[in-house]
Amino acid sequence: MEFLRTSKDYIFLIDQTSFEKSLRARLLKTNPDTDFNCLATFGSLFAQDIPLHANVIFAVGGNRIGAVQSKELCTAFFDMYIGDVPVSEQAKEEIGRNVANIIRRC
Repeated sequence: MEFLRTSKDYIFLIDQTSFEKSLRARLLKTNPDTDFNCLATFGSLFAQDIPLHANVIFAVGGNRIGAVQSKELCTAFFDMYIGDVPVSEQAKEEIGRNVANIIRRC
């Protein structure tokens, strides 16, 4: 199973072990007593290789594949990409540029 990693115009995939290890560490940082069921639920949304587009994370082909409601998971997930030690420096920079472009349009 593979998970997403953002890039300029597309999402590439990273292996499940690396993804879960990074996200699990950030969940612990967010809340040492966290319930890891949210991580298992999130991982189960990607039970097969699904081609993803840059603007689609929980929907594929317009079809919603699921949602995970967990404050800790959301915080840890964003920390993976925009935190002090991102999984991809390139993705962090691209997210920053995208946010800046959105703000300029307001």
